[in-house]
Amino acid sequence: MARRPERHKPQEFVEALVVLETDDAAGSRLEQVRQHAVVLQWLPPRIAIVLVPAQGTPPSAVPGTNWYPGDIPADVAAGFTSTERLFVDAWLSRREPKTRPGDGLPWDAAGREPPDWPDEPRHRQ
Repeated sequence: MARRPERHKPQEFVEALVVLETDDAAGSRLEQVRQHAVVLQWLPPRIAIVLVPAQGTPPSAVPGTNWYPGDIPADVAAGFTSTERLFVDAWLSRREPKTRPGDGLPWDAAGREPPDWPDEPRHRQ
């Protein structure tokens, strides 16, 4: 009797910060990073946000790069320019849990106003 094929479990991914040890204005090192991860955002010349598999360790096959799927060490963060710090802080804040009033409620829940149509004045009660 033939065996049923096992269902393939979808792989989970996490974001990681990649810091290149030297500037990569030509983009050659970034191309090496792309061989191991999906580049979501790139702040030239040396910082990228990538998507890597959740299981396992981030790739170390790209020489001259450091990968941070979690917190960024203070000594690394101290070496960022003001623009790089802003970029990294925005990425870190996006990972924090959000508190959104009315999150999960239907649009017409008690105490909430329904959305306006694009060409319609605001709803009045």
